[in-house]
Amino acid sequence: MRKRQKEDILISFFKQKEKYEKLASFIVHLIRDDPSSPKESLHTIIYRIKDNARLIEKIDEENKKLGGEAAPITQKNFQERIGDLLGIRLICLRLSDIKRVEAYLGLLAEEKILRFIRRPAHKRSFVLPVDPGETIPQGLDLRYSGYSSIHYQVELGENAEATADLQGLQVEFQLRTILEEAWGEIDHKYRYVFSRSGDALPAYIHTGFYTLSAYLQAAALQAEHLCRQAEVHQLQRTRKGKAKLAPPVAPEPGSQEIRADESDQATLPLVFKAILEETFGFKLAVRTLTYIMKRFDELGYAEQPQVHFQEIFTENRLQEFKIVFREVLNREAFEDKSKRNVDAINAVNFALFDEIQGRRVAREGLKSALRWRKEHSRW
Repeated sequence: MRKRQKEDILISFFKQKEKYEKLASFIVHLIRDDPSSPKESLHTIIYRIKDNARLIEKIDEENKKLGGEAAPITQKNFQERIGDLLGIRLICLRLSDIKRVEAYLGLLAEEKILRFIRRPAHKRSFVLPVDPGETIPQGLDLRYSGYSSIHYQVELGENAEATADLQGLQVEFQLRTILEEAWGEIDHKYRYVFSRSGDALPAYIHTGFYTLSAYLQAAALQAEHLCRQAEVHQLQRTRKGKAKLAPPVAPEPGSQEIRADESDQATLPLVFKAILEETFGFKLAVRTLTYIMKRFDELGYAEQPQVHFQEIFTENRLQEFKIVFREVLNREAFEDKSKRNVDAINAVNFALFDEIQGRRVAREGLKSALRWRKEHSRW
């Protein structure tokens, strides 16, 4: 690439960087502030905008691959052709957390808050092909690629409440565990960068990195196994405590029991789902339903949640919620279709606080939550 072409691309990139910073902030806050996001599964969210030198280097690499068979990457099309100008990394503590975050991103896509440009690419060479708790067989082939994460190519969807200048900008999500993150950072700094600069590392150092990868693969599996054991132990103690307080209640016909020890997202009882949608008068989003079930589970209402909901979410509490809502936001609750799911979440939380903490605390907590929404334009 000629010097003038490089300068033109970099000048154009400099002018766009502020938009990518704004997009990164929007997405990070979207995930952190969304009450239905799996925050307990997310350890860290970080982002980076591509380095100037690396951008030019990557464009040169991509143009060489084309070999004149297609239009080259230029100042006019580099934002469409280079999909990782902005990278956002979602880091989880354990392997099962990955599934929960994947499911959450899928729901954002279903609700057209995000749009997948490219479906997730699983680069899971880091994970051993055995289940947590299983003995790792001798001679297992640890095929190594030097990199591991799940990649998404996305842009904001039509239902994302963002400013128009952010529409059409691409972002790459990278989803990985904290052990994979540690491996990636070490490998990148001390092996990949050296090799890319032309400094060939001795074979014994490469072998050492492969061995480190195997250790971390085993550690990731062991961590998942221990976490599951801890969860089962805690669940058993909780159940024993509840058994001393009250006799077991048989599940209502047609309902499904929620198992708190399942690592995957629990199934929402069909009766509870129907009652929620009848109460609010519209079909709630899957994320909203999951969040409400999670709140009931946290507060000890997982058994027959539909019964507890009808006892707690009374008509008086719903009317009180609507009054406070109108006072703070100067509009009626549930009237804006794009915001009625978060209205439902606020209403349920108000009823739960009223039940547990009392009316005064519930009102002040609701006012605080609604003022926050008012201050953030995307709500």
